Formats: sequence, C-alpha cells, structure tokens
Amino acid sequence: MKKFAVFLVLLAGCFFLANAMINDSGYVLIAYEGMTLESSLWGMFLLILITIGVAWIGIKLVKLSLGASTLLYPWSVKARKSKAQRLSAKGLAEFSHGHWKKAEKLLSQAAESGEAPLINYLAAARAAHEIGRIDASAEYLRHADSKAPGAEIAIGITQAQLQLSGGQLEQALATLTHLHKKAPAHAYILKLLKQVYIRLSDWQALARLLPKLKKHKVVDERQYRHLEKQAFKALFEQAFRQGRSQKLVEDKVRPANKVWSGLTAHQRRSASMLYRYAHCLALLGADEKAERLLRENLAKSYSINLIQLYGKVKGKDANKQLLTAEALLSERTNDPELLLALGRLAMRNELWGKAREYFEASLRLRKCVDTYNELGRLLAHLEDHERSSRYFREGLQLATEQATLLPATVPATGQSQAEGPW
Repeated sequence: MKKFAVFLVLLAGCFFLANAMINDSGYVLIAYEGMTLESSLWGMFLLILITIGVAWIGIKLVKLSLGASTLLYPWSVKARKSKAQRLSAKGLAEFSHGHWKKAEKLLSQAAESGEAPLINYLAAARAAHEIGRIDASAEYLRHADSKAPGAEIAIGITQAQLQLSGGQLEQALATLTHLHKKAPAHAYILKLLKQVYIRLSDWQALARLLPKLKKHKVVDERQYRHLEKQAFKALFEQAFRQGRSQKLVEDKVRPANKVWSGLTAHQRRSASMLYRYAHCLALLGADEKAERLLRENLAKSYSINLIQLYGKVKGKDANKQLLTAEALLSERTNDPELLLALGRLAMRNELWGKAREYFEASLRLRKCVDTYNELGRLLAHLEDHERSSRYFREGLQLATEQATLLPATVPATGQSQAEGPW
C-alpha cells in the first residue's frame, strides 16, 4: 500500500512537470565576453543532467583503467585476491583428498597470484613429490624461499620430509643437520633426525642425540628407554664384530671399551648396560675383566642376566668368585638363577657336593633346561650314569615341551627370561 502511494505521488509529480513544460518552456540567456547561449529552461536542465552523466561515466572509466573499482570490474586487485583465495581453498581440499595433480596445479596458481605463497608453494611441492615430479617439487621449494626468505626452517623441514619419504637418507641428513645448527632445540627437527639415524643405522649418532630427545620432550620415558636399549645393543654388537678380527685381547676389547667410556655415570649403573659390556668382553676372551666388572656391580645392579653371566665367566680366582656369589644368597635365598650360578661356580672349584646341592635347590624352585643339563653333567662326572641320564632326559623333555608353547607362556615353565646374547 505504501509503495502504491509513493507511485501515485511520483506519477502526479511527472504530470505536473510535463504540464509545466508544455505551458511555459521558460527562457535562459547566458552571455560571456561576446558569446551568448540561449535555451529553454527545461533544455538547460537536460544539458546539465547530460553533462553530469558524462562526467560520472568518465570517472568510472578512469577508475577501471587504474584497477581501483571492485564491484563492477572483475580484474581489480581485490578480485584477483578473491580468485587466488578460491584457488588456494580448492587446492587444499584436493590435497586433503589425495588428488595430487589437481592440487599441485591449483596451489601453484594460488601461490603465483600472491595468496599465502609459503603455504601454497610448500603444499604444491608435496603434491608434486607424490606424483613423482621431483624437479617440480624442488622448484616450488625454491619459489617458497624467494617469496618468504624468513621461513628457512619451515621450508627445510618440508624438504627433509620429502627426502625421507623418497628414501634420500643422506640428503635428508644433510638438510636436517643444517637445520639443527640453526634451531638446536626444535623438537620436530630432532624427531626427524632420530628417524634418519635409525634408518641409516647410525647408532653412535643416535646415542649422542638421546639426551636432547629427552631434554626437549621429543620422546617419553618409555620411548627413551627403548631407543637407548636399541642404540647400545647395536653399538656393542658392532664393537664385538670389530674386535673379534684382532689377535691380541687388548685390541679385541678396544671398540667395546670405547662404547663403555662414552656412557654417562647413570648409564654405567644400568644392569642392561653392564650386561652388554661384560658379555662383549667375555665373548672377546677378556673373562677376567668381565668377572671383575660384574663382581664390583652385582650387589648394586643385580639382574637375571648379570648373575647368569657371572656363573659362566672364568675369573682369575674361582674361589673368590664363588664367595662373591654366595654373599648374595643371604638376601636371595629363593632365587633359582643365583643357585644355578652358584652350582656352576662350585663345580669350577671342584666342590661336587655343594654344586649338586645348589643345582637341586634351584631345580626345586624352578624347572629349567640348563639346570637339568648341569646336573646331568655333574653326575656323569661322578659316574652316576643312571641319574645323569635321567636328568638329561628330563631336560630334553622340558625343552621339547617349551618348543611347542606360545612365547607368552614360556616363562611359566621355568625358561630363563634373559635378554639373549646382548
């Protein structure tokens, strides 16, 4: 209703204006320095309106040529930015869906248009890498560096990730080493370095990196222990392989001594580290040094592995070795591994009765193939062949039973839970 009323008012106004123009056209005379311009009043109004319209159109054309308009002219700066944003959004969507070829094209176009060039060039580099366009990927990274010179870390991390996924381990190591010097506390760079060292089996470098991984919370305590075990297990294995080719014992153990000297005081108190070092020494023929190391640390760092090894190594003084182990018995009277080790040491001292007592006490606490075999050997030496054969048979039967069991059930049968050779 309101609109209709407005329409009637406008219609009435037009009617009165038309009537005025017909009844009286008016007269306008403009004179200036001998020049005159005559016109009707309404013609003058029309000329003024036309002049204003031409001026408005001229201004708009100028704005168009300068790219200043954003509403009517799509090639303006704002319009180009809007288009680049659409390309970027679409490219990232294609990237998230794994459509690498489309993603590369859209993201590179968005970056070239100036829309978030760092992010778009990095994403385009990843997309190109996924479809095997390695040269194009490297080119995008170079463009990213030129567009965002202060983003060396972000670009370097992307480059290292692409090198890692492409199996370029040496190149990735070089990239990450450079980045680590620039940002030594960067957690993600440390994490990537850890991955490279593991894949390159560079256990020495991983061992050096471990304190930093822990300090900067790249790994939790459980992961740290696992990596520590993995690294030093491999290092002592390498030390054994390097040393066994030498002739003299002091030359054989030199690589193992080097690994040991590189440990922290806390690591040297670790039962697993003590075991690996002592076992490596024993394998290389340095039994006396291994026995001395175990004797000095057994009371403080007791473990199944350590007491098993102590019962096998041949120290300089067999009697002293036995007394050392017997000193542990007061606190560990029901330890089958300690009793087994004591039986072996008593046999070395030719204390046959004591050895038999220790073996039988160990066997009462836990059925073990090793204990059966040791008792069989001892009784064979004492020419009690009937009982010796019986123990050998029982040991063989136990070993056969254990071979058919699942690994998770083996400890319940009395099998040793030692870590193995290292």
